[in-house]
Amino acid sequence: MKCPPVLPTEVERLKALSEYGLGDERPLPSLDSVVRIAARMFDMPVAAVNMIGSDHVFFAASTGVGEVDMSRDVSFCAHAITQDSVMVVPDATTDERFHDNPLVTGSAGLRFYAGVPLLSANGLPLGALCVIDHKPHEDFSQDDRSRLRELANMAADRLELRRIEVSAERAVRLDVPQDVAACQDEAKELYRLANFDILTGLANRGRFFRQVEEALARPLPVAAVMIDLESFKDVNDTLGHAVGDYILQEVAHRLETSVRDTGIAARIGGDEFAILLYDVTDPQRASEISNAVNDAIARPIIIDDQEIRIAASCGVALAPLHTGNPVELLGNADLALFRAKTNRRGRSLVFEPSLRMEAAARRLYGMEIHRAVKEGEFLLVYQPQIRLSDGALTGAEALIRWRHPIRGLLTPAAFLPALERGPLAATVGSWVLDEACAQAALWRRNGMETFRMGVNLFAAQLRGSDFATEVIDTLEKHGLPPSSLELEITENIVLDHDDVVLEKLRDLRAYGIGIAFDDFGTGYASLSLLKRYPLTRIKIDRSFVDGMLVSEKDASVVRAILDIARAFDLETIAEGIEREPQRDGLLHQGCTEGQGYLIGKPMLAPHFAEAFDIAPPLPMKRAVMTG
Repeated sequence: MKCPPVLPTEVERLKALSEYGLGDERPLPSLDSVVRIAARMFDMPVAAVNMIGSDHVFFAASTGVGEVDMSRDVSFCAHAITQDSVMVVPDATTDERFHDNPLVTGSAGLRFYAGVPLLSANGLPLGALCVIDHKPHEDFSQDDRSRLRELANMAADRLELRRIEVSAERAVRLDVPQDVAACQDEAKELYRLANFDILTGLANRGRFFRQVEEALARPLPVAAVMIDLESFKDVNDTLGHAVGDYILQEVAHRLETSVRDTGIAARIGGDEFAILLYDVTDPQRASEISNAVNDAIARPIIIDDQEIRIAASCGVALAPLHTGNPVELLGNADLALFRAKTNRRGRSLVFEPSLRMEAAARRLYGMEIHRAVKEGEFLLVYQPQIRLSDGALTGAEALIRWRHPIRGLLTPAAFLPALERGPLAATVGSWVLDEACAQAALWRRNGMETFRMGVNLFAAQLRGSDFATEVIDTLEKHGLPPSSLELEITENIVLDHDDVVLEKLRDLRAYGIGIAFDDFGTGYASLSLLKRYPLTRIKIDRSFVDGMLVSEKDASVVRAILDIARAFDLETIAEGIEREPQRDGLLHQGCTEGQGYLIGKPMLAPHFAEAFDIAPPLPMKRAVMTG
């Protein structure tokens, strides 16, 4: 008896097999119908789907199988998975590979075997579908082999569905088909579920990744485009999920139409899509196509006579120009998408090597942030806020800085992105809140009875289940009234975790804490948020204040924001006031408060106290934080 050969990709094969969660005690019921059909179709007493482990074979499904030794070294299926086509053994007793096999010479009495490999989505042999008889068959025709291969495709589709759903720890339960045609229809449906997005009909994440791998293996010049819809969650929540689903379907249709002759489109998940463009070697051409896709998405969508507009950002990467590795290609496209969303919303950006260097720098920052937290390298500065009508100090905005041991004092632009995406954002946010409240309490006790402290929030803080309690406890700890604190939120924070955020902010507002909407007017969903969120103040973004004296459009935006604030009975504060005409114009138009370099730069607590004649500040605290 000859032992089955070892596959050259054995490690990868076994790793792929493990993803299906199968074993001796965990067969796959959805394959039962396949083996029963095989047994009936070929009039065989035994049919099975055998999965080939490292040293043993186990049944994923079988019919007519008794007690047999299924170690790998005696398994016919272990040989079958090494074949490119159906392996047929007409009479095992006359086959030099198997004539002395225990399955042939023992009580099992195996004489005939036909088996076809079952392949994973990426082409690795997992096991085999086989039919077996106790008598020889010399008449297993080419048509028979084709039908067995079709059943194997059906089994492979069901295995793929199992892999997708194994994380949910439940097998797929399917009715037993009544005939082969019904089974084939069922297999097509399983293939569709395993490879295509149910809502849009586009290729799903798994199929898209496989298409990328296949293209680069051939190899073909391609461009991968990752697409993210801007502020879709707000549209989905305000207009309803039915409308949101329709929008996703319409976007999918536009994507498919845009690349019908040049590539494939896929829905990666949620509001994320992707495109694979074939025969694209020029970054300019890829950029033109992706910009055209953006333009197509941006066209109005009419639903019940209501015009809805959706913007998208795209990240583009090319192979082999940027890489020949599928994983790295998609990673490059994601890096370009990240930059596009940060700097160029609504447009596309092509990958360049500097983006990977920036990503590496962000990862490095992530490691350094752990040290900064441990060593107390973060500190707060305070930018004064005044009442525009008389210049009286009303409060300050607490702003974080990083005293880096090598690079010196860093502003938030240098480290906040890495901090916000990392695991320590909530920890640092809690420290900022406590430090700022401690400082506000000292200044209120020393002459500034109505002083209000503004504190910027991280999204990670609002995800915490006890955030509202933490804020209230911090105020009580420092003996502060609720009116002394104003929490500043941005559009991105509330959109990312809408329902959870809304409940916490309502609790805090009910307690008496102020809620300010920062950078108002720079996002896409600001007006709808005003209706839902318990705001007390709008902060006019510095970009509009800076341009209001030279741009009628910016001046009109400022006037409109102030009108909106009055309509919603909200206070206003303008950021970035650097010149007296700006201050005077804002006051004339009804803005109540302001901050900016004309009033005062962000200052350490001692300098702030000296500038506004307040009692000496607290001793500088080390930012030692835990958890």
